[in-house]
Amino acid sequence: MPTPLPDTPDTLARDAGRRGQTPPALTARRKRPLVLAGTGLALAAAAGLAVRAAWPPAAHPGAATQNVPVSVATVIRTDVTSRQAEAGSLGYAGTFSVADELTAGIITWLPAAGSVVRRDQVLFQVAGQPVVLLYGQVPAWRDLTPGMTQGPDVRELQRNLAALGYHPGPADGQYGWSTQVAVERWQQAHRLTVTGTIPLGQVAFLPGPLRVTAAAEPLGTPAAPGAAVLSGTSDTPVVTVSLTVGGPAVRPGDQVLVTMPDGTTTVPGVVSSVGRVATQSAATAGQGSGGTGSASSAVIPVTVRISMSQLPPGLDQAPVQVSVIQQRDRGVLAVPVTALLAEPGGGYAVRVSGPGHQLIRVTTGVFDGSTGLVEVAGRGLTDGLSVEVAAG
Repeated sequence: MPTPLPDTPDTLARDAGRRGQTPPALTARRKRPLVLAGTGLALAAAAGLAVRAAWPPAAHPGAATQNVPVSVATVIRTDVTSRQAEAGSLGYAGTFSVADELTAGIITWLPAAGSVVRRDQVLFQVAGQPVVLLYGQVPAWRDLTPGMTQGPDVRELQRNLAALGYHPGPADGQYGWSTQVAVERWQQAHRLTVTGTIPLGQVAFLPGPLRVTAAAEPLGTPAAPGAAVLSGTSDTPVVTVSLTVGGPAVRPGDQVLVTMPDGTTTVPGVVSSVGRVATQSAATAGQGSGGTGSASSAVIPVTVRISMSQLPPGLDQAPVQVSVIQQRDRGVLAVPVTALLAEPGGGYAVRVSGPGHQLIRVTTGVFDGSTGLVEVAGRGLTDGLSVEVAAG
């Protein structure tokens, strides 16, 4: 009769398998608790959602971290914000067209596309005559000459001359002697014929700098009076985004975060305008199952201003992501999401650092994807308390 083999984990596992039972070693492994680590943070941050029941429950975490490297973090009192990412497009505010109001002639100079023309710089030339940019809301519509009727165009001219240091006197809309002298100095600086009169078409009033996007006609083409020569935008970078009606609501002045096309660079933005009328936006549907149908939804156009200094060079009409605030809880206790330990039944706890390693059950609130913090509350949880977090 063969000698029976001793009971080992391997023989027990084989015998259990034959009887259709779960091997003891696997049962033991299944009872090991789950520790929330950096993967959970990355997924939650990408989703930008609160962490209520974001992870599956596990066994009691009383011995969870004995083999898991940990570090220490502090419970803080702060503002916690959840955000929703929306697709947007990076561009520039406003669209403008500049027409030739001089006599007919050949276009002899044009700025390059993408260049920015600022106050007192030349927009283009017709037959060697420059058209100079000045700032103003009212387009030029007549000759600017001494003794002319008072008007807003004269006031705009006076403000520009003052900004350029030519001292035209008060911006009262009256083309008097001091304005005439200032115009003569301006003409001399531009090497124009000094007359004290600016004929229609020699200056063009726009609200600000012009970022040239295209020329209506190529260099050397005849330009007729009234025909468009240049088109462009302002030099103010903006992001446009369409928010679905019933989705996240924003107001002018709200803060948002804009993620640049590289997917990592983020810059702050401020909502500058919110459309008052919803429009229908067609969105493809059924692509996941091979369908080609479409569905339409009502959307509100929103414009976001960002700083020119934070804009990477060479970007225009580039896709970006706009993170819109869904909820903000102020002055709440928060810990890194990696401090959370999963409890049986779906709850969470944090482990106090130090002697005893006390566990404190917590309820979670808003998750802040931009900081990796989660709002928590629990008996014994205080501002400044040190807790363990998963390292790495």
